[in-house]
This record gives sequence, C-alpha cells and structure tokens, in this order.
Amino acid sequence: MKSSLINLLFEEYKQICLFEELEQKGIDLTKITVNVSDIVFDLIGFPKDNTREYDFNVLNGLEYNSKNGKYPDDDLCCRDWLYDEHFDTISSIEKKQKIEVTDKGLKMVEYDDEILIKKKLEAFVDWLYLEYSKI
Repeated sequence: MKSSLINLLFEEYKQICLFEELEQKGIDLTKITVNVSDIVFDLIGFPKDNTREYDFNVLNGLEYNSKNGKYPDDDLCCRDWLYDEHFDTISSIEKKQKIEVTDKGLKMVEYDDEILIKKKLEAFVDWLYLEYSKI
C-alpha cells in the first residue's frame, strides 16, 4: 500500500510540474487539477476536512450565530497541517541539472531525479502514517 501511495503522490508531483510549466507559458489549468493528496489522506484514514460546516466568528470574540454553522467542537477536522507538510515536501524537491550536447553546442537542462523525489515522498508518507497513529 505504501508504495502505491508514493506512486500516486509522484503522479501528482508530475502534474504540478507540468501545470507550473504551462502556467509560465500563459496556460492556466488549475481548475482541472486532480488533488491526489486528498485521496492519499483518505486512504490512510484521516477524517475529511469539515471546516466549512463551522462558524469561526466565535473564536474572534463575536457572538455565536447558529445560522452561519456549528460551534467548533470535538468533531471539527481541519487538514491544513497535512496540506502544509505536503506543500513543504513538494517545495523542497530540487531539479537536477545536466549538460546536453546539441548541434549548436552545450546546453544546461533541468530534470527530475525520480529516485530522489520518491525518497522525499516516502518520507512524507511515513510522516502521514506517524501522524495518523497519533489520532
């Protein structure tokens, strides 16, 4: 199961890289993005994020208004900390560079080191399992 989760996250990483490259060229595909990380969180067993059902104005000292949502309680589940760790993991992956010979000379080319990426994603999946064990 763990290797399947790593492979799913790797496919999401490739999707993110492709969409970023297209965005630099003026093509925005963010609305069709498949959020694989949420699927991985579900498969591990994390509860769904239900923050939209709650009224957080009470946390700012305002009066609670039941029309806006439920009062925060023990059933509240926010996945922000999982998204933050996922973002930090993806952001920490650096592209490698190599020199290619072309007809016009030498050219520096960036590429993704699949083994390095999968090691970082494996560490992230290990962290997810550890965090889930704390729930």
